Amino acid sequence: MTDNARARTDGADLDVIRDDIEALRKDLSRLMEHVKSGAFQNIAGWVEEMSDDARRLYSQVLSEGERSAEALARQVDERPLASLLIAFGLGFLGGRLVLR
Repeated sequence: MTDNARARTDGADLDVIRDDIEALRKDLSRLMEHVKSGAFQNIAGWVEEMSDDARRLYSQVLSEGERSAEALARQVDERPLASLLIAFGLGFLGGRLVLR
C-alpha cells in the first residue's frame, strides 16, 4: 500500500472515530437531560427491591450449599474407599488437563 493510500485510509478511520465520539456525546447529553428531569427517581426503590431479592437468593444458595455439604459428608462416611478413589480419579484427570 502506498503512503498516499495509507494516509487516505487513516483519515477515513479518524473520521469514523470522530463521528462515533460525537454520537456518544449526544447520547450522554440526552441521558443527562433525563436524569435532570427526574426520569430516574424510581431507581432507589428498584435497587432496594433488588437488594431484598439478592439477600433471599443468597440465603437460598447458602442453605442449599449446606445441605449439599452435609450429603457429601454423609456419603464419605458411608463409603470412604469409594470416595477416596473418586477423589483420586478426579484429581488425576484434573492434573492431566492442567498439564495440557
